[in-house]
This record gives sequence, structure tokens and C-alpha cells, in this order.
Amino acid sequence: MRLVYIDESARDGRFYFFGALIADHEAVRSIERGLNEIGELVARHCPGFDGSSEFHAASMFHGREAWRPVPIPWRIKAADLVAKVLARSTASFVFRGVDVAAQQARYRRPHPAHLLTLAHTLAEVQRQLGSLDDEALGLVLADEHHAAAHARRSLRDLKAAAIPGYTSDKLRCIADTIYFGPSHESRLLQAADVATFFLNRTRTVTERDPRSERAVDKIVGNIRQITVSEYVWYP
Repeated sequence: MRLVYIDESARDGRFYFFGALIADHEAVRSIERGLNEIGELVARHCPGFDGSSEFHAASMFHGREAWRPVPIPWRIKAADLVAKVLARSTASFVFRGVDVAAQQARYRRPHPAHLLTLAHTLAEVQRQLGSLDDEALGLVLADEHHAAAHARRSLRDLKAAAIPGYTSDKLRCIADTIYFGPSHESRLLQAADVATFFLNRTRTVTERDPRSERAVDKIVGNIRQITVSEYVWYP
């Protein structure tokens, strides 16, 4: 059984993304331990920061919420260290996206971008699980979301049969349902958030500051060491 931590990310209504961190027991332990140690390190050097705070990539990048008292160099260092923890782990990462604007322009009644991207992501997770073992199962965990009920219904339908435009095969390797919980209590969900945020950013934002560009490129380089599938659909 693998645990599959998923996170979603958007960009100005133009793109929608999902990332899925596929973790075995070793990865769960190493990533949780690694992020706890990074939090403690930042707290020792940055007065006002609580080491148990959530690694929320947008807050880290922009210096918001719990990361407000943390200077830019330490925020960059923290994100870089998270990416290194992922790169050294036994986890794998799947990234899927949809060009929402192009989809809406092409189709009269487009599938909801959230559910379409989720379906594409889980279909790829299934392919990755199948490459490990024909009998492998993945249990999906996600951050609490207002669309949780829709996501659960969508997964139920995708497990029952392939749906044209969503998947080419039913999701036989995804166990049970999608379990939702608070990301601030899960270092693994936080790690998925960091990975998804930076792959989103590197694909959709042109950095104006060369220092920011170098930092993002370094972080993304480590994340891509465990990325086994990265694809954005442009209808």
C-alpha cells in the first residue's frame, strides 16, 4: 500500500494543476522527520517563527502568515531544504495540469477543470502503482477542500468505469475513497504543496529578478529528481 498525498494549485484562472506525492513507509518517515527538522532550524535562526508552522509554499514564497517574520534568505533556504528532503526520499511525484482557458474556448460544455485534472492525476498515479506491482494499491489523502464531496463522487465514478475524456481505464488501484484532512497537521501534505507550487510557478511565471529565477530553478531541479510524470494538457 502506498499513501498518495495530493495538492491542487491554480494560476490566475488560466491553469489548474494537481500534484501527487506517492510515498512508501520509508518516504513517510523521512519526509516528516526532514520537515520537522527544517522547521526547528528556521525557528532557531528566525525570532518570531514557530517551528511547528505549516510549510505552505505560497506563504513561504511571499512572506505571509506564519512566515512573515522570516527573512527572504531563510524562506528560500527552507523551500530549498524541503526540495532536498524530497529528492533524497524514496517518494515519487506526479504533476498534471490543464490549460483552462484553452479548454473553455474549445468545448461548449467543458468538464470542470478541478475534476478533470484530478482524474488525469489519479490515472497517472494508477500507472505508476501498476509499474511497481500489479496488485499495488494507493490510498489518497488531500487537504480539506470545499469541493471534497464532488471529488469523492468523481473518484467513485472513475473506479466503476472508464469515463471518456477522463481516463482510459477504471481506477482499480485506488483504494476506498479520498480522505480529507487539515494540511497544517500533515508534513506530507505540506511537502506535496511545496512540490506542486514550484512546478506550477516554473511553468507559468517568468521571474523578473535573476536571484528569484536561480532560487526557483534550484528548488524545481530537486523536485524533478523524484518527478516520474509531468504533463500539462493544452486542448
